[in-house]
Amino acid sequence: MSDAKGLLDERLIRIEKAVNLEKPDRIPIFALNSPEVAVDYCGQHLKTATWNLEILRECLPVYYQDMKVDAAFAAFLRCPGMYTIIESQNFVPNKDGFMQHPEVCGMLPSEYEELIKDPFKTLVEKVLPRQYKAFAKPGMLGGLNLAKGALSYLRHSQILKEIDAHCRDTAEVPIISDNMIEAPFDFLADQLRSFMGISVDMHRCPELVEQACEALLPLMLRWGVTSYSGPPKRIPAIFMPLHMPAFLSPQQFERFYWPTFSRLVNTLTGMGYTVALFIEGNWSKFYDHLASLPPHVIGIFEYGDMQTIKEKVGKTMCVMGNYPIEVLKSHSTAECIDIAKKMIDAGAPGGGYIFTTGKAIIRGKGLDLKKLQAVHQYVVDHGKY
Repeated sequence: MSDAKGLLDERLIRIEKAVNLEKPDRIPIFALNSPEVAVDYCGQHLKTATWNLEILRECLPVYYQDMKVDAAFAAFLRCPGMYTIIESQNFVPNKDGFMQHPEVCGMLPSEYEELIKDPFKTLVEKVLPRQYKAFAKPGMLGGLNLAKGALSYLRHSQILKEIDAHCRDTAEVPIISDNMIEAPFDFLADQLRSFMGISVDMHRCPELVEQACEALLPLMLRWGVTSYSGPPKRIPAIFMPLHMPAFLSPQQFERFYWPTFSRLVNTLTGMGYTVALFIEGNWSKFYDHLASLPPHVIGIFEYGDMQTIKEKVGKTMCVMGNYPIEVLKSHSTAECIDIAKKMIDAGAPGGGYIFTTGKAIIRGKGLDLKKLQAVHQYVVDHGKY
């Protein structure tokens, strides 16, 4: 297929076959990156780009085309304007313009019972004003700031959707995610109690932690499907980064994380969605749990032995990730390609495999992206079934 629409369809079919655990014509290549790296790649200044998204519109297609990728996630760039308006303590820009997520607490331990009783009310009345100070202003000013923040978010989100469509139309790269959610325990730790807070809570009030995860599950489920109009879709998938399990013991994982996480995944896949799990950290002690998840789950692995991963979960899960981006700093181009060869030898047999990095490439500084181009070219040339 030589025309643009043909190339777009060809790439989408390639991805869909891999997700369905089939053999496409060749191994698909996925762009696991944040938009910031495309800005760096094109020599633009990130701080300027976060305020002027036209720069991102120009840079992303160039990055995708040069990297020869078959698919990408929806562009996700936090808007400093919105976070400035709402006086965020949860997400703040550094001097370079990159948005940071500091260790902050949005919910006090004394508020667990309120969260369990009415999670939505607690989020609106307690957590949001604490994380975003403008919402706590007296009288009508807090409501006005909430409206201003919401309008800024909607405008920003619409522009990002237009950029995704532009990438699809100009670079012929399908966008295969349309929303992001968190597992209930991750949301509780990440947005409400903080890493330190949840670590203490599991020992001091374990029953309340369990009940809070149960209370948050319906909200996470609703969050997962809000971006989809019409019937559930296999592609684009629902993206779910998994933050906390690498820091949990098997006993903690079984008690606090797995029950609501597995039900969330089972419910979404049962409805007809595909869930793309970003499996952060080393999950080797939890591979058997992952293997019990239903089909139509994509596993993006940060760490681990690819052959072991494929053997443990590859019968039910499309496997991707695991390529170490740090070698783009320290290894020669030939060595980077040799690592890719070993990854392909372990992950590709039988299908159900997509080539990508183990970490999202957030910034281009310090990485030799020409080496990644060479690795992707090798996959294009030698990854045929």
